[in-house]
Amino acid sequence: MSGGAGYPQRHLEHSDYYDEHRRVQGEWHGRGAELLGLRGEVAQKQFEAVREGLHQETGEFLRPRHSADRISPDRSEQSKGRSLYDLTFSAPKSVSIQALVGGDKRLVAAHDRAVRETLAEAESHSATRVRLNGANEDRTTANWIVATYRHDTSRELDPQLHTHAVAANLTYDGVEGRWKALQASGIYERRAYLTEVYRDALAREVRGLGYEIEPRRDSKGKDYGFEIRGVSNELLEKYSVRSAQRDAAIERFTVEHGRKPTDNEVAVLVRESRADKLAEIATEQVREQQQARLAPIERHTLQQLHANSREQFPGIHHTHSLATESLQFAKEHLFERNSVVRDHELMAEALRHGRGQIDLGKLRGALEVERAQGGLIRAGNNLARTNLHSGEAMGQRQCWPS
Repeated sequence: MSGGAGYPQRHLEHSDYYDEHRRVQGEWHGRGAELLGLRGEVAQKQFEAVREGLHQETGEFLRPRHSADRISPDRSEQSKGRSLYDLTFSAPKSVSIQALVGGDKRLVAAHDRAVRETLAEAESHSATRVRLNGANEDRTTANWIVATYRHDTSRELDPQLHTHAVAANLTYDGVEGRWKALQASGIYERRAYLTEVYRDALAREVRGLGYEIEPRRDSKGKDYGFEIRGVSNELLEKYSVRSAQRDAAIERFTVEHGRKPTDNEVAVLVRESRADKLAEIATEQVREQQQARLAPIERHTLQQLHANSREQFPGIHHTHSLATESLQFAKEHLFERNSVVRDHELMAEALRHGRGQIDLGKLRGALEVERAQGGLIRAGNNLARTNLHSGEAMGQRQCWPS
């Protein structure tokens, strides 16, 4: 986003409703934040400094280019300087319900841990632009500055556990020894993969707490994450007013334009369909209203699920064999239709297959073993499968995508 002055006060320090006695406290994350001495709780002055690209203590401008608005030579377009990126991690509805209405606060902590794991993975793909000596390419920096704010409701006051991770347009280029603008294209390209990293991490946490999970798919078999087994569809729909509003907006768009909206257009539709002003209500009243919507049998179900989870505590072991099995499934599925795939596409498919049962580090290790043994060949971020019987690499005769 461009601008963004006062963004935390207007959008992040309240949990999608206004309670004058309650504020959401932000927390700093990232190696870039550590380099600037930003740790623990986010202070307003600190946030505004990094939003503007300034050192929070000296006021010195950190980036060589100030990301000012620019007008094209023919004055037909104006390019807004970027100041912030907002990544949002939203828990499955059943997890939100069981955590916030069912009272299992362990699930809130599980969501936090899953977000931290995903942010660490996303940070490893942060980069900056290199323009020295005529170059025009990206260089991985693996550091960024992020402030996280966890919310627990939707604008319609449904239970909805989600975290805003707001990244500043800053990263430290260790090669050049200076702060520069964050090149976030690699992170954006991997958004489907990072979604699966979060889902897998959360599913592992949920299963580790003693809950069973089940996959969610649409009528065409497309994967839509997971839910806690035992939470009915009726209960999910009862607390999904915002989802219904989003789906209605998408349907109207499809009818009007004769096509489905793109991801960016969906994001715009979601923003436009929400209430302009936050509801003014105390947190205690929000919880009372959410509890009051439960039927007696639904309340009993949530209580029983919580009790059973405390008794089970299943021992979950994430082995290399499970990671290898999921990787082989992903290979068969993706290379059936493609000769070349991105590495993050393969990893995302493997995470979907083994959701909640594999560790990201072990999956990454399985991929490297597969490459070392000759099952895959790599060119940059692209992978091609090899025919080990004939020694001929599938896709070798084709041009590698850039």
